[in-house]
Amino acid sequence: MGAVNNGLLMNENASPQKPRFSPALILLILPILGVVVGAALIVGENGARTPAAVSLPTPRPVELPTLVNVVDAPVIDFELPVYGNENQTIRLSDYAGRIVFLNFWATWCEPCKRELPAFIQFGRDNPDPDDPIIVAVNLGESAQQIADYFAENQIVGLNVLLDQDQRAGDSYGIFNLPVTFVIDQRGIVRYPKYGEMTLDELYGYTDALSD
Repeated sequence: MGAVNNGLLMNENASPQKPRFSPALILLILPILGVVVGAALIVGENGARTPAAVSLPTPRPVELPTLVNVVDAPVIDFELPVYGNENQTIRLSDYAGRIVFLNFWATWCEPCKRELPAFIQFGRDNPDPDDPIIVAVNLGESAQQIADYFAENQIVGLNVLLDQDQRAGDSYGIFNLPVTFVIDQRGIVRYPKYGEMTLDELYGYTDALSD
């Protein structure tokens, strides 16, 4: 018995009928196809030279929220020793008036390691005192541990503060690394970023707070 297809009865041994095209129709289609292919090549070539638009990451926690809700609130200030000069301390409020990327990290954290080159490049691109700055707060490790890691991986030019007792991290509710809080020029925490930060995201956040 024939199989039913779309309400029509078909013979099981029948092959689909091949479509018929007249020579005139083919001659008409070929020039149009050439125009379409040429336009596609032009668009592709131009697109390859145009940087992809950077979309701003979500401004709210999605997967790994902190234990303390600090978003849309003034920064929780703290004072910590400076890596490389432990006799000097810096307060977070010392950076008032600048866009600050407050990053919490550790040398054992793989995503933290992956984002450090982006932080270093961003710092090189923004050397002036009024430029955005990355403040990388190391949680629970000694200066020697950090020095060994930096020497092994040729890391230079990163602003690191030492939170060896993790009180600053606790005040921000940190329980998973890395976490970066984006702070605006008024000292308000505007965006949290959970997980690895990219260079494009650093500039996306900067542009959002510079408008």
